[in-house]
Amino acid sequence: MSFLYVKVYYGLSSTFSSNQHKPQFLTGLKDRLQKLGFRVDLAPVKLKNYCMIEMCGYEVFHCTLQNLHFNSCSDRDVVCMRAVNAVMEASVKFRRARAYLWFWTLIEHELFIRSKYGPRDFWLRNKYEGPEKKCIECSTCCDVLSKREDEYWE
Repeated sequence: MSFLYVKVYYGLSSTFSSNQHKPQFLTGLKDRLQKLGFRVDLAPVKLKNYCMIEMCGYEVFHCTLQNLHFNSCSDRDVVCMRAVNAVMEASVKFRRARAYLWFWTLIEHELFIRSKYGPRDFWLRNKYEGPEKKCIECSTCCDVLSKREDEYWE
């Protein structure tokens, strides 16, 4: 899902004893977000005086629908400007999280993969590991007679 996609859920407006969906409350918000480059979808729900903005499946902002101005520009509406600021901050946070996850995925899978053609690691052994365990007679793999484990500690 794109970071530039916003879905606005709005409910029934109870003004003048009528309960209807009035997307005119969201014209300032929709126009401002579209000018900033966001794709805005309006989704009516059956809740009264409800407005919620969703990005990438997360709730970014919610308010009462009555707090938004009816058919006005976003510059005159304080709640609308707070909603726009919340959407902008959320998009920055989503981009930062995506870059962070992309960077760590790149490090884990592409940069430090060791192969026979890649650079060798010349790290010292951990001094607490102790010696390697070897068998007494290794006639199956290398035909070398090696010491027992008890002789290493003497």
